[in-house]
Amino acid sequence: MDPMLLMLIIMLLAFWLMSRFARKQQQRMVDEQNRRTEEALVPGTWVRTRAGFYGTVVEIDGDVVTLATPLGDESLWNKSAIVGAEEPPFASAEDEDAVAEEASDTVVPANPDAAHGEDAGAADESPEEPAETQPQA
Repeated sequence: MDPMLLMLIIMLLAFWLMSRFARKQQQRMVDEQNRRTEEALVPGTWVRTRAGFYGTVVEIDGDVVTLATPLGDESLWNKSAIVGAEEPPFASAEDEDAVAEEASDTVVPANPDAAHGEDAGAADESPEEPAETQPQA
């Protein structure tokens, strides 16, 4: 048998085995994601969709899931659009207080040019006049 043909067969066999292994591993990951999603689909839990929508599960009917917003509005979603259980990243009252304190501690000068030591009179100069445009025929 020709050594080039033998080497080609070995390479094709190796590529086939590697792709088969990768497909099996990818299928395991998809199955695990589906299992986690199924566990999360319990009424009352927060979920996130692929579109980035956060809602609480209200009802599951086959492949259709009813999600509710914090205001109570309900929308229908396909089960495959749900990524999994995830709490929405709402800002807490403590976070808002910290941001307000940080903003009150920051001192902003009345004239920003004066804070950098630039000549305050330079701001009084008038801007350059735009060049006159000639009418086009």
